[in-house]
Amino acid sequence: MRNFDCLERPLSQLFYRYGRFIAFNPLPLIFFPLFITIFAISGFISLNSITDAIYLFTPANAQSKTERQIIHDKWPLFNGSYIPGRAVTQSREIQVTVSTKELGENILTMPYSDMVVALDKQIQQDVKVEYKGRKFGYKDLCLSGRNHVCPGNKHIGLLSGFFQHGVNMTYPMIKLGGVHHYIGASLGGVTVGYGQNNEMILRGAHSWLMIYHLQFFPPNVSHLSGLWEKQFQLLMQNYSNPFITVTYFHSQTLAEELKRNADSLKPRFILAFVILLFFSALCNMSTCRKSWYIDWAVSKPVLAILGVINAGMGIVTAIGYLNLCSMPYNDIVGVMPFLVVAVGVDNMFLMIAAIRRTNRASSVQRRMGEAMSDAAISMFITALTDALSFGVGAITSIPAVQIFCIYTGVAIAVTFIYQITFFAGLLALSIHWESNGLHCIFLRPTVPEDMDAQSSLMTRLFWLGTAHDPDPKKLELNLRDSKPAHFFQNWFAPILMQPLIRGLAIVWFGVYLIFAIYGCTQLREGLEPINLLVRDSYAIPHYRVLEKYFWHYGAIVQVVVNNAPNLGDPEERQRIRSMVHAFANTRHTIGDESVQFWMKEMEWYYSDPKHGIAGEGFDMSNVTSDETFYGLAKHFFSAKHTENWPEDIKWGWLPEKGFHRINSFRFLVGLRDISTSVQQQTATQLLRDVAARFPRYNITTFMPLWLFTDQYALVVPNTIQNIVIAMAVMVFIALLLIPQPSCAFWVALAIASIDIGVIGFMTLWSVNLDAISMITIIMSIGFSVDYSAHITYGYVCSTRSTPREKIREALGALGWPLTQGAISTILAVVVLADVPAYMIVTFFKTVFLAITLGLLHGLVFLPVALVLFVRGCCTENTINEDEKEVGSFPTLLQLADREAFKSPFERHLNYLPSSSSTAQKRTMRNALIRFGRSPRSATLRSAMVRFGKRSENSSNNELLESKRNSAPQPFVRFGRSFSSIPFNNEQFNSPWWIEGFAFL
Repeated sequence: MRNFDCLERPLSQLFYRYGRFIAFNPLPLIFFPLFITIFAISGFISLNSITDAIYLFTPANAQSKTERQIIHDKWPLFNGSYIPGRAVTQSREIQVTVSTKELGENILTMPYSDMVVALDKQIQQDVKVEYKGRKFGYKDLCLSGRNHVCPGNKHIGLLSGFFQHGVNMTYPMIKLGGVHHYIGASLGGVTVGYGQNNEMILRGAHSWLMIYHLQFFPPNVSHLSGLWEKQFQLLMQNYSNPFITVTYFHSQTLAEELKRNADSLKPRFILAFVILLFFSALCNMSTCRKSWYIDWAVSKPVLAILGVINAGMGIVTAIGYLNLCSMPYNDIVGVMPFLVVAVGVDNMFLMIAAIRRTNRASSVQRRMGEAMSDAAISMFITALTDALSFGVGAITSIPAVQIFCIYTGVAIAVTFIYQITFFAGLLALSIHWESNGLHCIFLRPTVPEDMDAQSSLMTRLFWLGTAHDPDPKKLELNLRDSKPAHFFQNWFAPILMQPLIRGLAIVWFGVYLIFAIYGCTQLREGLEPINLLVRDSYAIPHYRVLEKYFWHYGAIVQVVVNNAPNLGDPEERQRIRSMVHAFANTRHTIGDESVQFWMKEMEWYYSDPKHGIAGEGFDMSNVTSDETFYGLAKHFFSAKHTENWPEDIKWGWLPEKGFHRINSFRFLVGLRDISTSVQQQTATQLLRDVAARFPRYNITTFMPLWLFTDQYALVVPNTIQNIVIAMAVMVFIALLLIPQPSCAFWVALAIASIDIGVIGFMTLWSVNLDAISMITIIMSIGFSVDYSAHITYGYVCSTRSTPREKIREALGALGWPLTQGAISTILAVVVLADVPAYMIVTFFKTVFLAITLGLLHGLVFLPVALVLFVRGCCTENTINEDEKEVGSFPTLLQLADREAFKSPFERHLNYLPSSSSTAQKRTMRNALIRFGRSPRSATLRSAMVRFGKRSENSSNNELLESKRNSAPQPFVRFGRSFSSIPFNNEQFNSPWWIEGFAFL
């Protein structure tokens, strides 16, 4: 089967040349990113932070936003047009609930009623703000109705007085002064009895809901209203009463709580940064060969610390320049640095590990070229998959997710660029200092390890260092085996490959999948407003009261008939009544008694003898003339005590008939049982379905909660869309990078399994599928590629002959880097585990699940599956095709001159006999590219290691295989290194091409 690793080869060549360039020119690559980062700081001055929770966490294309805009366009809310219960915006709205402290007590009775009235009076009269020498109170800033009087909460004292005087009040609609008033939205925890006509009679209540709506236009007035809200909050914070409990909420609450979430992250990020600094420095300390003292020449703690700082520079640059480009910012982006620093630290480990695998006797240029060829490809793949996964997330319709994904994707890309410039330049300097035996911190010569016996304790602790041997063939001095890699290759992998352990792993995977799928079936959608709050927020009790009392029964939905029929026609009026009845009598609406409808009120109005014709009540059903009906309507709307109803209609001129008619109108219906997100989603869809039954009227339904319920409905389709697209992109990348195309199936399977696990276990861990968890699910796709593709590639391209040996080789090379990356990421986010905010804890939980499940698949499940189902056929098939075309590789090598063995890639073909075929030359070239460490340093040595076991000379074959197995064969994710294989002339003395190979 043909190789599909078309991306790796050119990248390997490019990064090898680039690594040599860095070794010659480190300083420009160090200082240029520093200048860019310093300039990017100016972007923080113009930080365009968006705090509107409705905008951020509801879909941009949400139907509810269109519905809200329709109502706002028809009945814009401004001073002089306000009617309680009909506002479609919560801008500058203050809500207060007042409840009895003892359950079962009646808020309508004394002394509770007096305390509620006193509190209302205190809010309206005592809360004032000063601006330019003038004090502004509620009456100066309130939104007024047509009578230009603040609505206030006069009904509280009125209804309490009626109740205390024994007046039977119907519920949820009460008739006062010939006008019906809806009180279902104002009272919570209501108990009722029934009258003679089976109407509900109010018997008691537990809570009052009071609304104070302030002006939000023009901007200077809105600013004053915002200051008033702050003063109101101070009053409520200091308010206490032994008999009543008060909760409150205002239009700035969600924005303030989001900011509190972001502010709580700043000290956590500093803590995470310090933890990663220590962890990185610790992981890059090396010990001397003959003792456990620190080798200060080879250790690189300062370089590791600068690697963490490199990630911080990438974050600053991304945020700064995106803000200079007018990219909106929101406080949830504050979580992004934890993720980017973790990814950056992971890549830093790869680069330092790649350098450790190079021969210390080689030149700085060669070591940098080889290390960049190995590690930079892997880093490129990691950055590419992570950035693309967030790029896919940016196409979602939820603005908060879009903004976060753009910032994170750009930050990951910039951090990668800085790693191959700024950090690579520092790495080149570090190699230069190491080659001179300088102390990694103080840059002074270290004391040789052989002199430790004569040295003082302080010298042994802080100044010992090992020098490399100038002879590159003395690999025992110039290369060292990694103890963690030794553990994974010689302990972990052999134990994992035992039949019993493999069987247990399969059972474990089955149990894991069962629990994950069960969790997916229990999925809960949506980010509820309460989850945007910090755990100790003053608004949480307010939402709890709304859920328990006011959303359970009495909330209001507006229904707009955009295309009103000719209401002068009695049949059309009857159809409208039937339509209103359909809305009022659903599973989530209270009934006809909760309807607030101007036409219904007009019929009551004219049925009263005081307003009828000739002192008698008038039956509106007898009106058949258009002109008569609309004339009566105008008279009704002009009556003083019906001043609210004109705000429910829109008039239009009929030129052909010469009079005005009603083009559109609205009515209101009481809701019930919408306390939970599931109920809210059901109610939203139910009422929209009712509206769809009357298409000729073009009906719109809306209440403020609809904005969040649309998010519940769209979050699942958005998540599925992002997962499918991201998986397709990741599998395509795997096809480009893994030589065996069929292995892309295992990559896709691992990604799917990890995502199912993340979604299922996060549900079992009390996390909803919402905008926050969607971000980390998208992120988990990129991480799962890191774990699955690297292991799969290492396995199928292993040079070993049996599946067990292949997985040993792959895990020996990849087990520790993958574990290091997982540990660094978990350390970066574990500081968020106890933040008292649902959003932040959700991020921690989902990241933790994505990392642990990804590592579990990479180290356990996927290796077992590869051993059982993939036999490394890509390597064998490639060899077989080459041999079919040109014969065995050792035979081809015998055609070459002795000098070819010490010639690099550019010159080796010159030494082949002129009779060599094009196929032979192409095979030689491809073998060196495929099996060499880099295009320039690749010689026939690397090809011999790969094909030595296939020599026609069995004794030489056995000897070569024996020596190849005597030293580690590390992979660096997508790169391979053969420099650790000891060969010398004494061990190999025949035939001539073995001697030539040993000459290297």
